[in-house]
Amino acid sequence: MLILNGGGLPTLKRCRAQYRAGATHLGRLARPRHIGQLRETLDAGFKVAVDNEAFSKWDDAAYVRMIGRIELALYGRVLRQWERVAPLAAMPPQAWAAIGKTRPTALPDWHPNLLWVTVPDVPFDAHATLRKFADWAPLIPHLPLAFCVQDGAEAAGIPFEFPNLAGLFMAGSTEYKLSSEMAEICREGKRRGLLIHGGRVNTRKRIRYMLSLGVVDSIDGTAFDKYRDANLPWGLEEASATSYQLAF
Repeated sequence: MLILNGGGLPTLKRCRAQYRAGATHLGRLARPRHIGQLRETLDAGFKVAVDNEAFSKWDDAAYVRMIGRIELALYGRVLRQWERVAPLAAMPPQAWAAIGKTRPTALPDWHPNLLWVTVPDVPFDAHATLRKFADWAPLIPHLPLAFCVQDGAEAAGIPFEFPNLAGLFMAGSTEYKLSSEMAEICREGKRRGLLIHGGRVNTRKRIRYMLSLGVVDSIDGTAFDKYRDANLPWGLEEASATSYQLAF
């Protein structure tokens, strides 16, 4: 299981070299405000996931700018919107010609170290999150997407069939995150081949719970960001102490 940390590339390199298990269990959680050196981080061998910061400070404009930065890292340029939505557009060539466009060629594969990008969500509200997913996901289906699982997700529904859905982010309240409903949603996601991420994991007890589920591939926590040198050593040891590990 990976600990995805918010540190920049120099910090991640230092921690990878300094801490046992850092080479195999440390990755990066990038955010709209901290998206620099994305390509360099991927090329340096770190697994990288991208959060949307809805839990702390949602900003539409910052998220849109971040998508452009991700595209620059992956493709060397910011894409046009009709290129982004190509995975949803199964139109014949004559239909593209009718709107004055040629059918876009397939984009290159994502960088193998890019895990997922979270679609905007509404913390603690599954129905509002699903509505927000419906607004945003069709705009960015060219990226590996993660859906944030919030309180009440079983009743609201999970968009398992959406193109390029790559992961589930265990969000919501602490009570819901530890519920049997959340556990079963994550198991179903794993059966469908999705990556599973646990958010706000800051203690040994919580890490061990995530490991006990047998499906969680990565976690993050402010304890490992704000107090990195105090907590990453034991956190990485805990994250590596299991027979279930991320299969890359």
